[in-house]
Amino acid sequence: MKQERIILDVDTGSDDAVAIVCAMLEEEYDLLGITTVGGNCELKNTTDNTLRVVDACGGGVSVHMGSELPLASTLVPWGIQGMTLPHYEKNNVFGSFHPDRLPLPDPISKVQEPRAAVWLIETLLAQPDYSVTLIPVGPETNIALAIRADDRILKKIKRVVLMGGTHDVYYPTQAAEFNIWADPEAAEILLTSGLDITMVSLDATSDVLLTEEQSQMIRAIGTVPAVFVADMIDQRLKASGNNAGAALHDPLALCAAAHPEVLTDVWDTSCHIDLGRGYAYGETVLGRNYMQVKGEDGMLHDLPNNVHYARKADREFFFHWLYDILSSAANH
Repeated sequence: MKQERIILDVDTGSDDAVAIVCAMLEEEYDLLGITTVGGNCELKNTTDNTLRVVDACGGGVSVHMGSELPLASTLVPWGIQGMTLPHYEKNNVFGSFHPDRLPLPDPISKVQEPRAAVWLIETLLAQPDYSVTLIPVGPETNIALAIRADDRILKKIKRVVLMGGTHDVYYPTQAAEFNIWADPEAAEILLTSGLDITMVSLDATSDVLLTEEQSQMIRAIGTVPAVFVADMIDQRLKASGNNAGAALHDPLALCAAAHPEVLTDVWDTSCHIDLGRGYAYGETVLGRNYMQVKGEDGMLHDLPNNVHYARKADREFFFHWLYDILSSAANH
């Protein structure tokens, strides 16, 4: 019986693709639909990749194209992204992890109307109160747009489990994690929404490395989704050059939505985003004592906790969860 009603928001690349596979095959999830956003690849490619994965898993899930660009961060041409992104493009850092076209057949499924932000509003408003879990595993642009356009959706959302943020492990800058850095303003809109938010950080996802041996175990399942997941693990092993294993960041957020016990070190803390457009732009600033606000009593108070921030995760639990989904699907 499907228990967890979810919406997945993706910028499909390789690890988003594995999250989609798990969302479609895991019987505990009721996947209402998927929205796409520009991030790991251009929007046209993240959307095409999403459709390819949906078809590989049997189809039947609607895909809604979202925002190509972040809310504000590309509006200043001398901003930190303008200085940094050409470096990645020149050295093909993103391409080595996230190909423009995933190695799956051209999609048969088509993008559905309306566009992502409108679909999010219409779909959420049609649900019972506090019934839907949002799982954004890319920049939070689509969700921020929907919140700003119609805040009635907030009472329809049970919680948000997002992949993003960092405290100790940094990429792509020396201060920020990619999903937050790609649209810092959207992330801050989400963090100040009052929603119940779990941040599955880069610190936590870096704990759940998958090895070549585990990839071979998954490949041996023999189904199209399993072989594809093994291909994605192998690609990330090659791209990272890390003999200890490769991280599949985004599926950990999906796992945590149904199995919070996979997260082994979770802080209840305040978290806000550096929006200063300097070298810390997009940093997730956690629990700083000097971050205070004036209360109704006129006194300064520490910022209230607004996130459950996951720093570590259980590597073996995650692998067995992934393996069980793929092997169980093969038996149906």
